[in-house]
Amino acid sequence: MMTKTLAAFLVAGGIASAASAGSISIAQIGGGLVLNAGPLSPAVFGNDQTTWSHTSLIAAHAALNGSGVNTEGKVTILAADTTHGLSLMVLFDRDVAGQIPISMGNVGMTSVAHGSSLAYLNAGAGNITISPNGPGSRTATGVVQWNSNGGGNGFAWAGLNNGNTMTFRFNRMAGASLGLMDPETFQFVNWNGSGWSLINIPSVDRSFTVTDDFGFSANALITTSIPLPAGGVMGGASLLGLAMFRRRAR
Repeated sequence: MMTKTLAAFLVAGGIASAASAGSISIAQIGGGLVLNAGPLSPAVFGNDQTTWSHTSLIAAHAALNGSGVNTEGKVTILAADTTHGLSLMVLFDRDVAGQIPISMGNVGMTSVAHGSSLAYLNAGAGNITISPNGPGSRTATGVVQWNSNGGGNGFAWAGLNNGNTMTFRFNRMAGASLGLMDPETFQFVNWNGSGWSLINIPSVDRSFTVTDDFGFSANALITTSIPLPAGGVMGGASLLGLAMFRRRAR
């Protein structure tokens, strides 16, 4: 009877799952930053590699917005503990329902991760190519695109191991709409133990350079193992919180 009961809870998502807690250090920004990873629900990624649905992406924004972090018109960078392990996430603009009229945002991105990391890319428009998973390194490169009137996009390295390193380089696309705030396009978010908060860094470290690019390197540090709330509970709470936010008029 006890085995059947436990199985029922697992099927229903009624118990927590484990994830590896940790942090990610960021070089070249603000003299060096440390992003403490915060817990995000299974709804953040779903189950399929390379596919990060808009529903899951909305859940990630809802968690940040619920702590008062505005992701509208920004590229938001954070570390998260997920059911797919430690992750470094990059969220482009704020993804919400009702993405009309169409006005495309465009950002060039190249990222390299060293180690057998997983890659996730949301299902929005774009031309991002991700190299196969393997024991060495993976590369994600191309143009990130989304409907900046209500839509968003996102990329993440997940399943990070202790000591995994990553590099990111973003650039404006000549002749194409950025679809984001400029300057101060980028922001870094930290988990403070009870919620998410922005890291205060100089404006110059949050903006494209005079050569229209922005980049940094990162290093993953695994510290311990923590339980994550069940997906049905936390995911639902995140989406409920999202309904309390109204999109800023463009």
